[in-house]
Amino acid sequence: MIKRSIALVILVLFGINVMAQGVQEATVNVGALTVPAYTLNTNKDVKLVQEAMKQRLKDAKLKTKSVEGYVACQDVIIPEISTGTITLYTKVEEQGKKKNKTTVVTVCAVSNDLTIDQMNMRNNVRNWLNDFVPYIAKYEAGQNMEAEQANLKKAEKQASKAAAEVTGLEKDIASAEKKIADKREEIKKYEQKIKDCEKEIADLEKSIGKYNDKKSNAEKKVDEANQNVKAVEGEVEKYRQMSE
Repeated sequence: MIKRSIALVILVLFGINVMAQGVQEATVNVGALTVPAYTLNTNKDVKLVQEAMKQRLKDAKLKTKSVEGYVACQDVIIPEISTGTITLYTKVEEQGKKKNKTTVVTVCAVSNDLTIDQMNMRNNVRNWLNDFVPYIAKYEAGQNMEAEQANLKKAEKQASKAAAEVTGLEKDIASAEKKIADKREEIKKYEQKIKDCEKEIADLEKSIGKYNDKKSNAEKKVDEANQNVKAVEGEVEKYRQMSE
């Protein structure tokens, strides 16, 4: 913040130095009036200077109207210029072509009050116009600050949105990791169940082997019993024939 403030002051001072071309005396026509005036040339954008002049008059709570191509403040008291009633005429226009364009500020004051020191009033007009130089720089800095504040607000909003997106993704990652952990636990359970099943299968296979051994013995007994049946049947048949 301190570095930014220092940079802003440097820019303002630089702006004052670049734009100040010196106040020059001039004579202008305001309708039928020919009056002494002062002009100031600046390399600042004409719209910026026009807005700065508009704001300066607004700051002084001066009502304005368009008169003969000038922005006029009629029948007003501007303490910096005169304690009496005056009409202040201001004009901000662009002169020149293309790269040689310059913004020209023209200011003059007219008063019908003969008690007012005209020379002093003109000097005050000159000073008032001189004071407009730093006012333009200050106004421009204010406009730039507002623009940067808008950019800052936008950047903060984007940063907040990005942070929210990161938070959301972190939640998604955590959820996915939990699901992976749960599935791994399921796999462990299945692996244990497989081991249990394999043991059961091995036990059953051993039982089948024993049953096969018993079956072989039983089949032998069946053969022996069948042979015994046949022998007895032969004896029965023999004795049956003998008894006939």
